[in-house]
Amino acid sequence: MKDIIEKIKTAICDLEKTNGNILVFALFLREGLFDKWDIIVAASWLDSKKMDDYKIISSEIQKVLNDSEFLQFSRIVILDQDDPVVSFLQNLKTIKNGSYQEFSGEVLSNQFGFTIKRAYLLRSQKIDKTSSN
Repeated sequence: MKDIIEKIKTAICDLEKTNGNILVFALFLREGLFDKWDIIVAASWLDSKKMDDYKIISSEIQKVLNDSEFLQFSRIVILDQDDPVVSFLQNLKTIKNGSYQEFSGEVLSNQFGFTIKRAYLLRSQKIDKTSSN
């Protein structure tokens, strides 16, 4: 998984260069999904109601992953920047370029009400909303 994370970190940087800051970018391995990961992302420039925004994330990730790596993911979840999940993840740890943090599924499962086996937080930062788009 570390190789995939390194590749996704590249995609995150490319997304930010093109579109602006990403507030949260996480990978959740939920129980019962045949060991497939969810991609959780929040940014002021993303709208969960716009299919094109999902395509932006997906296409950038597809650029850095090979087919078998990409098939390890089940879905992309875009969260509103004011979603309580975003605040919770931002308060866990600040993570900017170059690092990531693995979290126990237990910590997140208790918060979200469904079982998460593993989780990685690749981006978690608070941006002053008055200076963002």
